[in-house]
Amino acid sequence: MLQLFRVATVTLLCAVAGALGPAALPAQPGIDSLLTAARARALAGDTSAALELFEAATDRAPRHVEALYARGNFLVRTLQLGFSNPLRIALAQRLLTRGSELAPRDARFVLEIGRLRLRTPLLRADGERLFTRALAIAREAGDRALIAECAAEYARVYEGRYRSIRNRRVYTSGLVFDPQLARIRFTYTREFLEHQSRAVENAGAADRDGADRLYREALAAVPGHWPSTAGLMALLYDEGRFDEIRTLARSAHDARPVDASPVLPDGRFLERAAIDTGRLRAVVAFADGLAAWRLGNALEAQQAFERALTTMPTADRTELLDIGRLLRVGDSVRVAGLTDSVRAATTQAYWDAADPLLSTPANEARLEYLARVAVTLLRFDDPLSGLTGWRSDRGQIVIRYGEPPIEALFPPTSDLLARDATGRVITVFRYPALDLEFVFAGAPTLADASFAGDFRAVAENARRDEPFRLDNVALARTVDTLPVQTTRFRGRTNREHEVVTAMSVPATRFYRAIELDRSDIMVRAFVGPLGSMRAADSTRVAIPLPVTRDPTLIRVDTLPSGDVRLRLEAIDPAVDAAAARAHVALDLSTPPKDRLTLSDVMIGRRTGTGAERPRSWRDARISPLAALRVLPRDTFALYWEAYGAAPTATGAVQLEVALRVELLEITRNGNALARLLGNVADVVGLTPEGDAQLGVRFARSEPLDGRDRIPLTFTLSLGTAPAGRYRLTVSVHDTVSGQRAETQRDFVIGASS
Repeated sequence: MLQLFRVATVTLLCAVAGALGPAALPAQPGIDSLLTAARARALAGDTSAALELFEAATDRAPRHVEALYARGNFLVRTLQLGFSNPLRIALAQRLLTRGSELAPRDARFVLEIGRLRLRTPLLRADGERLFTRALAIAREAGDRALIAECAAEYARVYEGRYRSIRNRRVYTSGLVFDPQLARIRFTYTREFLEHQSRAVENAGAADRDGADRLYREALAAVPGHWPSTAGLMALLYDEGRFDEIRTLARSAHDARPVDASPVLPDGRFLERAAIDTGRLRAVVAFADGLAAWRLGNALEAQQAFERALTTMPTADRTELLDIGRLLRVGDSVRVAGLTDSVRAATTQAYWDAADPLLSTPANEARLEYLARVAVTLLRFDDPLSGLTGWRSDRGQIVIRYGEPPIEALFPPTSDLLARDATGRVITVFRYPALDLEFVFAGAPTLADASFAGDFRAVAENARRDEPFRLDNVALARTVDTLPVQTTRFRGRTNREHEVVTAMSVPATRFYRAIELDRSDIMVRAFVGPLGSMRAADSTRVAIPLPVTRDPTLIRVDTLPSGDVRLRLEAIDPAVDAAAARAHVALDLSTPPKDRLTLSDVMIGRRTGTGAERPRSWRDARISPLAALRVLPRDTFALYWEAYGAAPTATGAVQLEVALRVELLEITRNGNALARLLGNVADVVGLTPEGDAQLGVRFARSEPLDGRDRIPLTFTLSLGTAPAGRYRLTVSVHDTVSGQRAETQRDFVIGASS
């Protein structure tokens, strides 16, 4: 009789548990301890140990609702797409179904079964039905945490459909887009988009609205809900609603949503993978930075991006900040082989060089790179497969070249002759200004959207030619080139260098359409070793308007030996697009003692009669030409210095000098073909030495007279030499020691551009 009473009591308890939910069951300390230990192992990344502990819990208590949920949830989260593990799929289905039967008013089980359906091909439609049911149960129970989870999962279904038909095009003829033909025919894609297809108006609008509504419902239930915040941000970005994205980011930060698996009001756990939450926090911060950048708030964008990077796991952050993905393959390999400290300096130097203007408080090139990363996270993340947006094929292209100006999706076809298009969605990225296009095959919302046909090779070829472009950065497009001539001389000691830089400020271009009486241009200099450039000085140049010629400035830097970078920037903050820059890499190596070496050759104009025995370029009275451009028929001066020449017994040096001018490239005007330099008749002071070069030789003997160098000058005119680019080679032979040294300088003959 007592035994029958116990059975009846247990049966009644189970019935009550099914009606009221799992919280009505008495606590089981042993099972709870197992679940706590299993969750800890799962957070630590020990999947095998976590599965064993979850299994032990359900074996000891087959009807324990929390154990069934925890084990079923973990199996679903660790599944991959497809049928690769049918036994695990069946086990997860059985555990969650049993839990749903024991607690029919607990939406968690229906939610997880729906997630399981999404990971199983051909059952995704059933997943949507289950999300609808789970959301209805959560609404009926007034369970705000589960309302948010169910609504967010349901919204992702709508968003997936929206992204699968957004930018959809339909065929207007019997032809089907063929990725192979797009690869081999230069104009195929452009002509197909223009003549063989048309865009579908408002494609995906209804699904987009459905996703928007559900994400907002989730956020109303749990303000700052990370998955819903990230999902809604992606939709808002597509519509250019950047202010709303920033508002969402602030709301998420102020709400401080829970990061770990939250405890529901009745004591139940809502299992949420901590790694997913951390990733979503980073996505939200990246989206905030992206919106700030698109709104033109560079400093706020920088702060948001740094917050996002800090949130990311260390390994992901290191991979993301590796500039190897922005370099040619060979350069990427070389950077990867550097020590950590040198790699960090190289990375900093890369971004310094890419920065359109160091004078601005933010690095616009790096901000654009991080903004593109944010775009890939919003559009190409695949939570089901665990693929991160910037690691995907489409993400790599967006990071290199920006968002495609033209994006087109073609529906799958049953035409077996269409090769990669058969049964697969085709996505086309087209960059008309770059003459680049890339084709992808596969569902746009899944990880299998990868390069179609031979387009992986196309991407590699493009990487070799143009690994990273900033065409969509307005500042990068408007910054002009600052013409400079940099000449390296030995300083007061063997380890010191005097660097003379002549710059031509392009004031005529700055003020071409400006009606002002006068203006000021700020010229700033940044100097330093690789990756550590610092502001050196700033000069204000008054410009009387109208401008008749570009002013030339000359600066002299005394620098130690080493690999040094020099950045010069000319800016008028009051005039849009009035900015120019020059970035010069200086190899200031220490020359060996007692060996003949030469300085750079300075090309300039004489400003007077120089000293009989000059000790520097100043004594020679030569003003360097900033643009290294010589007018036709013009006479120009050369100046260089020889170091380490061996003196004779009388203290004099004896040098033989050879000058050679070589034509590199002819500037052709109209249809007239300019003559080669070797055929020019009227060349003053030079004799022909072949069809494309001219040369002259002379000897110089003079006393050192206490000098540590021998300054050498020469005046040159190329007469009617054709406009083009030339190379001057200076060779010096020390007849006493027998040593030889050589230096080169390229210059241009032609009218001012």
